[in-house]
Amino acid sequence: MRKAIPLVLVGIALSACGPTPTAAQGGPGASAAPSAGPRYAATVLADAPAGYWRMGETSGTTMIDATANGNNGTYAGTITLGQPGALTGDKATGVAFDGHTAGATVPSAPALKVTQVTIELWIKKNSESGYGMYVAKNYFQLLNNSYTGRLEFRVTSTPDPVLVSSTILALNTWYYVVVTYDGTAASLYINGKLDGTHPAVATVPPTDGALYLGRRFDGFFTDAVLEEVAIYPTALSADRVAAHWRVATGNR
Repeated sequence: MRKAIPLVLVGIALSACGPTPTAAQGGPGASAAPSAGPRYAATVLADAPAGYWRMGETSGTTMIDATANGNNGTYAGTITLGQPGALTGDKATGVAFDGHTAGATVPSAPALKVTQVTIELWIKKNSESGYGMYVAKNYFQLLNNSYTGRLEFRVTSTPDPVLVSSTILALNTWYYVVVTYDGTAASLYINGKLDGTHPAVATVPPTDGALYLGRRFDGFFTDAVLEEVAIYPTALSADRVAAHWRVATGNR
């Protein structure tokens, strides 16, 4: 029997946008360009994220925010720093979360009280781990559903599945994932390509509350390597998402 998550969420499912692309088309196995890390970081920062955590730390428990907003976070539980990342170059490593105790928490901050949002990150699943949360805040969540292998983006609350990817994410494979939500539509991009979109029927209220990576406030830990996590207070356009992907892969 499947385990239900106690969430009240807007039930919207993404429309499929064709088969999973090949590596040459930006699908699984697509590789980053040599020294892509510094160029990619500059491109992200140019689009003014509210917080950007490159996750390139090699020691300690502080997760550094690369923006001027100072939204540093704290790692806790069984994490492994310095993991090989999706990008090459400066600070281009990731953090492995163990799926049982590991997570990172960013305290509530004015810059993170958003009504529109873009979630951007690189994900490599190590195993299927229930409803493993990649990014979670009061009114939006990006997670992996281990029963389907698909991504789900959730806004507000219902116990039903919500915006669901058409792509099944393979294990031990890096994916570039972006979700945008502007209050009228939600869109999901995987490896620079639109995976699906659907009209939204709810808004994200600008509330206080911590931001969690690799878990939710009450658990739902993920077993994955994450890096280059960014939260924007706006919905990035498809052109900007594609531009970020091109810089990461060297196809500028």
